[in-house]
Amino acid sequence: MFVYAEPCKEGLELKHLNLASLDEGGNMKILPSSGDLEPLIQESQAVLDDYSDAVEYSRGLLNPDQHQADPEDKASTYTLTNVVPQITNFLDETWSTYLDVVRHRLNNFCRGKQSYMINGVTVSGATIQRGNEARLGIPKHLWLAYCCPRFDRNSPYEVRFMFPSYGAYALNEQEGHEVTEVPLKTLERFLKKQMDTESNLSIFYKDCVSENTFRKRRKR
Repeated sequence: MFVYAEPCKEGLELKHLNLASLDEGGNMKILPSSGDLEPLIQESQAVLDDYSDAVEYSRGLLNPDQHQADPEDKASTYTLTNVVPQITNFLDETWSTYLDVVRHRLNNFCRGKQSYMINGVTVSGATIQRGNEARLGIPKHLWLAYCCPRFDRNSPYEVRFMFPSYGAYALNEQEGHEVTEVPLKTLERFLKKQMDTESNLSIFYKDCVSENTFRKRRKR
């Protein structure tokens, strides 16, 4: 079971949804056909027309459907607020394959009821335009990090060092888009450099402390 929670430090806020109007209710609605879209919707989020001429790009999911068990949860990942433009061959040949690797790793070696995953992008500054308007920001990198507080300590060495937490990033380009897997702290330093900030960055609360460590200490 994968739970997309945010066990993050206070101050690191993750927002995924946009509201077209403050007067609307909190429930999501099915969008009308593109010709009937309210201007406010297009001002606050992407619409399908934004991808119509983006021939090199596919709609890549930030919260991937591979990690959802419930059909309704899977369906909810296909909203345009959960999508970023990804180079098609990078998405198909590299990133989707890696997401499956992570899914199998956590299914096989993560114990307990919960694991956590956070996905994100770094900004390139490039955009996809529709008409004369910049509509979609093109990510420079995609990255992810997972936290598995309880894991199998008898797992093979080639995966055991990747617990309780690990991360990865890859370039959103036609070439050179191999996935680089790194420890959590290395990923945080990489993201700070990409964001050009000196602010503290902590992806998981207390860096995803292993419950295995606590159990071992109690036995002594």
